[in-house]
Amino acid sequence: MMKKWQAIQNNWHHNWQDWRQPVLRVGGGITLLAMLIILIAPGQVPYLVVEPISSTNWFQDGINTAIGQFVDWAKPFLRAVSSIVDQSIRGLQFGLHHMPWFAFLALVTWLGWRLSGVGLAILAAVSIFYMAASGLWLKSMNTLAMVGVAIPLALSFGFLMGVLAAKSKRAGRIIEPSLDLMQTIPTFAYLVPLIVLFGFGPVPGVIASMIYAAPPITRNVMLGLNQVPSELKDVAAMSGTSRWQSFAMIELPSARQQILVGVNQSILASLSMVIIAAVIGGFDDIGREVLVATNKGSARFGEALSAGLIIVLMAVVIDRLSRAASMTQTQNRTPSQLRQGLMLAGLGVIIGFLAPMDNLIGTTSDLFRVTESAVNDKLSQFITSYGIILDSIKNNAFIYVLLPLRIGLEQAVMPMTWGVEFTDTGKLIYQMIVIGGFGLLMMRRRVAMAIFVLAIGYIMYRGFTGLPWWAVTGSVCLAALSVSGLRLAVMCFAMLMMITVFGHWADALYSLYLCAAAVLICLVIGCPLGIMAAKSDRVSRVMQPINDTLQSIPLYIFLIPAVALFQISEFSALVAIVLYAIVPIIRYTEHGLRSIPVALVEASVAQGCNAWQRLIHIELPVARPSILLGLNQTVLFSLAMLIIAVLVGARGLAEQVNIGLRSGDTGLGLTAGLSMAFIAIMADRILRAWANKLGAED
Repeated sequence: MMKKWQAIQNNWHHNWQDWRQPVLRVGGGITLLAMLIILIAPGQVPYLVVEPISSTNWFQDGINTAIGQFVDWAKPFLRAVSSIVDQSIRGLQFGLHHMPWFAFLALVTWLGWRLSGVGLAILAAVSIFYMAASGLWLKSMNTLAMVGVAIPLALSFGFLMGVLAAKSKRAGRIIEPSLDLMQTIPTFAYLVPLIVLFGFGPVPGVIASMIYAAPPITRNVMLGLNQVPSELKDVAAMSGTSRWQSFAMIELPSARQQILVGVNQSILASLSMVIIAAVIGGFDDIGREVLVATNKGSARFGEALSAGLIIVLMAVVIDRLSRAASMTQTQNRTPSQLRQGLMLAGLGVIIGFLAPMDNLIGTTSDLFRVTESAVNDKLSQFITSYGIILDSIKNNAFIYVLLPLRIGLEQAVMPMTWGVEFTDTGKLIYQMIVIGGFGLLMMRRRVAMAIFVLAIGYIMYRGFTGLPWWAVTGSVCLAALSVSGLRLAVMCFAMLMMITVFGHWADALYSLYLCAAAVLICLVIGCPLGIMAAKSDRVSRVMQPINDTLQSIPLYIFLIPAVALFQISEFSALVAIVLYAIVPIIRYTEHGLRSIPVALVEASVAQGCNAWQRLIHIELPVARPSILLGLNQTVLFSLAMLIIAVLVGARGLAEQVNIGLRSGDTGLGLTAGLSMAFIAIMADRILRAWANKLGAED
């Protein structure tokens, strides 16, 4: 039966390759013709603009009903789970609260010294002392209590899933797409059903952190176990070991390094959920402090910055400690008795030195409050002095960039904003330029560039929110068909239709617009920075710590400077998204250019190419697959940040998730979250397939 099915698949694949190009030509021609008709006479074909399926709430109502029935049925079990998790958090919180700050500082400092040396010990000591001196010690320990429960749960759950997926192909086919959904569904969407299931408080936040942090360890366990050499397994089998012995004594040690990478990534993912978990309240932790201070805007910028820095330091210290622990285990470092004695003696000296300073913490916290007030005053003075410039930047960006992308030049160009009117003559000239450029490029057989010009011209004329469903669906499916095949095209079509069934088509277009604006800015700024870093070691050394810092900062922290300077607005959301999403395109561009074979560069120099010609005609084309992977990550980062940016002015799907969270509407939150996940999955699959195709051609 399996052989027959395989033969059918092979025959279908062979026949499809013969039909692929004709289908692409016909489908592309129909789509382009319809776009030209809409561009020239949109009012004549209104039925091509409306959604394909009328928006209804039956799907959301069905989810709400199912969740309600499940809660009624599983209430005793849910209460037991909630009680266990809550008691674990409270117990760890009790222990951390009753441990003197100087003893905790000495312990973490000693651990850093033991694992890595003086550098990590100093970093740990300074970070812990900052938490105590800031007057936010108890709130910091509350956060650590939540993270301390979420991380073991995520690691245990993720490890078991990874082992199951590695050992069973059937389980792997279920687990892998589940991981995609866990990583692409917005984290706020997790909280909606979790609040219904477990109520308000720290428990839903911990479980949401577990769900978000489990995929990295799962993927790395799968990768590590699948990379174990088959020779080792054969030797173990010939030695008479059981499956359990082979797994525990052969496979796990071989995959340990890869698994430890996943442990580190899961820890950072759990920390990034700190502020998101604080949204639902119920726990007086440092995330709540940042959330409240940030919502006050520039009035409490100092408090938000002070509390946000604690989360950053906590993430950096835990990241460095986990990395050092993995390196120590890999290298099998065993300190000598002399060094152990010195470490213990140093631990005692630190405790003895810091214990008398316990009474000074109240004074230092007062000093922090004074400093925070001074920072607020300085920021207020800065905004007063440069408020006109800041408002000008925000307003010009909105009028000349964001608004045309959202509603199109057809509606955005008005005398009140642009100083001119987009008359019928102007529209005709614009259409002639776009269509003329498209036709000229087609005559020169530059098909890809011609389609790109037509698409950009159409989007700028109509705006993202004015795109008809067939244009989006046809373009996405044709792109998937071109770079991958029929399977990806069908998957994209199904996902787009599901978004319309959920009733979120208009919200999806709005989210697409804001992410597109952010990605465009990231490309304009990030690619040149990546090129400069690839060409100059000095620039690379400057960019590396900046990129490391931006990637280690929890998502919500990016909102603090954006809100402080530009208040709560759509532009603030855009700034926060760009700050978070720009790092991948910088790093992948630099990596791609630095990975170009030296022989290729030398050959271009021998042919007389100057630096500019070499970059344009040789280096950038060769580095395209790497740059496309960076673009892929930038798109995914933008979508991930979009759900956080809803707190400062973003709308669309993220706003629907937030409404579902606030109102307890599980159906609304989940369907909006799934719609965002579908967009992320489609973008990821298409861009990765395109990068792989270019890499294969090269």
